[in-house]
Amino acid sequence: MADAAGFQARSVTIPFEHLGLVVGDSLFLESMDQGARYHVRLVGYVVGQGIILTQPLVEGKLKLLSAGRPFTVRSAARNKVFAFQSAIRHTSLQPFAHLFLEYPKELMTLEVRNAERVAVSLEADLHSDFDAGLGDWPRVVRVTDLSRTGAGVESPREISGKESGLTLRCRLTAAGVTKMVGLRCEVRGSRPVDQSEGQRVWLTGLQFTE
Repeated sequence: MADAAGFQARSVTIPFEHLGLVVGDSLFLESMDQGARYHVRLVGYVVGQGIILTQPLVEGKLKLLSAGRPFTVRSAARNKVFAFQSAIRHTSLQPFAHLFLEYPKELMTLEVRNAERVAVSLEADLHSDFDAGLGDWPRVVRVTDLSRTGAGVESPREISGKESGLTLRCRLTAAGVTKMVGLRCEVRGSRPVDQSEGQRVWLTGLQFTE
């Protein structure tokens, strides 16, 4: 299937190890009754044995999850959105707080295809055509990935999908030439992420409109 922006997606069932996840990738543990949702990061895994994740932080404090508790694990990484059922087999505080989850036999993933994105770390400003002069704009953001058709940015404040008339301004260097560029864009999605220091940042996907 495809949306108006040209993004294509297909649903496939694949082994966990074929996702291509790397250490530090974000995942979310969702309780079966959907009453709790925790942000964790991938530490590592052994195929067929288990998955090691960080213990979550809630309002900057360590949240110790108990062994035997079942969860739905969800994430969006490497152009894939996936989910699978699992349960905590073991928890430990040594040598750091971590969880050991049951290894999924298989999982369902929605594979999204557009332009491949490159990981970057660029300081940028996000401007609005509708700046009322109240100090809300420009917004200072950090570009975390970049492609021909869009970018991912990290910011301390939410950038609403209702915002329009946006321009991402950043300094790019290619072949020894540095230039300040302005890229017209619109918000495709935004979600909060709690960092290890207990601070919350917003990850926003921008699609270039020109």
